[in-house]
Amino acid sequence: MAINRKKIEKFLKNQISIRVFEEIDSTNNEAKRRASEASLSPALYVTDCQTAGRGRRGHDFYSPKGSGLYFSLALPVGGQPTSIQLLTCASAVAVCGAIRALSGKNAQVKWVNDIFIDGKKVAGILAELVLDSQNKPLSVIIGIGINLTTAHFPAEFAATAGSVGNIEPNRLCAEICNRLFDLYTALNSSTEAVSRMIDEYSKLNFVLGREITYTDRDGTHTAKAAAIAPDGSLIISENGESKALHSGEISVNPVKKSDFT
Repeated sequence: MAINRKKIEKFLKNQISIRVFEEIDSTNNEAKRRASEASLSPALYVTDCQTAGRGRRGHDFYSPKGSGLYFSLALPVGGQPTSIQLLTCASAVAVCGAIRALSGKNAQVKWVNDIFIDGKKVAGILAELVLDSQNKPLSVIIGIGINLTTAHFPAEFAATAGSVGNIEPNRLCAEICNRLFDLYTALNSSTEAVSRMIDEYSKLNFVLGREITYTDRDGTHTAKAAAIAPDGSLIISENGESKALHSGEISVNPVKKSDFT
């Protein structure tokens, strides 16, 4: 089903301006171009085709026509902005909650920003903070890309890419935005809300208790994922010592379908 502004509005709980595009380079890029507008009121940019979709750490995000839902929610910064790490975690909680509510599927998180169903990635998140010319925060942008189907994906993606299946995309977009808007508002006003969100994020995270591989400037390492810290970083245990990973890519060794059921 095509993306439709009025259908998204029908399911939204909050006043958010919506722009829908048949095709665009990246919804996050568009949100950045209009950052001064989002500094005044929330804005949503939605498409089903990106020609230059972006993921974390400079990675591309495959966004072909007719296969997914791609959108960016830009929110004004009030006072001290929520950290990008916490915002990414909150976005993952919102995405998983919406998918579970609308499909019944067991959506889970791979730290920090990937959403999986049955061992395959179905969605990714890219949160960014936009600064003005004086380096003061203007708005925060949360970009979310979701695979609705992988029927037309290249063969090389078959082993790793999954989809959310038969969910009406306009309702899914609105449901995620509703949940994310509520979380963002709560995180900016309550330390208890941050703790509750991290607790929920931890419950959704399938890496905890598992052996992982990560890479830093010293090389590639194997460790055990132990917990999610209050700031959203991943606490790992390596050679009897604990430390926090604040960013980077990890892989879980091994990922089995049985671990997702």
